[in-house]
Amino acid sequence: MTVDTPLTCYICGETSDRATVDLIGCFRDQEAATKRFHEKHDTAADGYIDICPECRDKNPHHAENAEEKYGVYTA
Repeated sequence: MTVDTPLTCYICGETSDRATVDLIGCFRDQEAATKRFHEKHDTAADGYIDICPECRDKNPHHAENAEEKYGVYTA
């Protein structure tokens, strides 16, 4: 699967055009992540939900917990 939309960070809620040619790094359970994202940020995600590199560096435990909860595409 390829991603041709922006990516939205689950942690900070920012949407960017970080380039990706596949779903690696995106959450597997987009439906559940989208529901929780809306609860946290009071807005809808603008693209597939993942965790941006900045938030991964600043909040590694939060990133790991979210990826464990929603699953993440690795290949």
